[in-house]
Amino acid sequence: MGEVLVIEDEMVLARSIVSYLERRGFSADYAVDAASAKVQCEREAPRLVILDYKLNEDDGLALLDWFKTNCPEAQVIMMTGHGDVDIAVRAMKAGARDFLVKPAPLSAVASIARGLMLDERMGGLNCFGADRIIGRSSAANALRRAVTRLARGSGPGPRPGVLVVGPPGSGKFLIAQALHETATGSSEGMTVLDCALESDEIHRCLADITGPSTLVLRGVSHLGMDAQSMLLRLLNRLDPQPSLIATTETYLTPNTGSGGILPQLLYSIQVGWIDVPSLSDRAADVLLIAEHVANRVARAAGQPRPKFTPAARVKLLEHEWTGNVAELVNCIERAMLEQTDGLIEGSHIRLIDQSAEDRFSVPTLKELELSAIRQALHCSKGNVSQAATMLGISRDTLRYRMRKFDLEAH
Repeated sequence: MGEVLVIEDEMVLARSIVSYLERRGFSADYAVDAASAKVQCEREAPRLVILDYKLNEDDGLALLDWFKTNCPEAQVIMMTGHGDVDIAVRAMKAGARDFLVKPAPLSAVASIARGLMLDERMGGLNCFGADRIIGRSSAANALRRAVTRLARGSGPGPRPGVLVVGPPGSGKFLIAQALHETATGSSEGMTVLDCALESDEIHRCLADITGPSTLVLRGVSHLGMDAQSMLLRLLNRLDPQPSLIATTETYLTPNTGSGGILPQLLYSIQVGWIDVPSLSDRAADVLLIAEHVANRVARAAGQPRPKFTPAARVKLLEHEWTGNVAELVNCIERAMLEQTDGLIEGSHIRLIDQSAEDRFSVPTLKELELSAIRQALHCSKGNVSQAATMLGISRDTLRYRMRKFDLEAH
């Protein structure tokens, strides 16, 4: 019985995927259209189907429906070159297990095949180094490459400093861990300094540093001037000096004033840098991260590997995740408290809507335009020509917009 059936109308690509899977221990075959795929499914009953969304004249979604009816045991992965989350959502609603965005690296295809066929032993959770970065999106691949490249450094001695920049909740500290482990081959020897601590606490932490292999400055933009100066003096005394990794939500510029970063410190930590994208730029990774978190929680609790229903998967894909990976982790940990019998339903995906407050605090473009026109008319005491000049538009354009908002000059 073939384990994997690849349905792809580009024969060269189909053969490449099959060959790659077979070299990694899978029994695989391919089909180039719906008719031959149906014949092979009835003959071999594959456990996993990798299905292209576009198959010349055949419709991948229609073939997905056929599989769910005639080969319900098979897990179907929809593969599309469109990179459109809407298509992935449609496929999930129709019963697909996951999706791949073309051109998908062959390693990603093998990874998802391996992940879907794991048994209850729940292996694969002890991630180390660059493998801590879960995902198969181009952004996740770029992060792993950056970690690997910067971990090599430039020779003996401390590695050049690295600044890890990204929005809140995007996983900057995880990147710092991955970088340290990849560089040293160990999870030991990493000291973390929370730069948001009170000055006295920071001073005590710095005084205890004796030259570890890596010093992580978490939230370095919060580090006060006194603590920065003390850190620089400490680094100059240490031999060997620790390798520096700093995390921050925004890029830094040298500034000797209040709230800035001393140039000497900035030049030490911003030699290399890693941009960590928001989760909205890693849509293809949402389900993988969700499953990884659920599996980790289950193993810690001595529970079997959980499964997500199609409704739960769709709900995860449709959410915007303004809180990034941190919000997703929070959501899955909450779902694991509510799930029963190892099954995570759609109702278990309870989301914290962080956008509600933003919708009330951020004005619409229409509101901004109306406010600007009213302010200009007020400042010009109703003189339309002067108001138009203030707004940087012509008098006729302002007249048109005033009629649109039913405004009069007073």
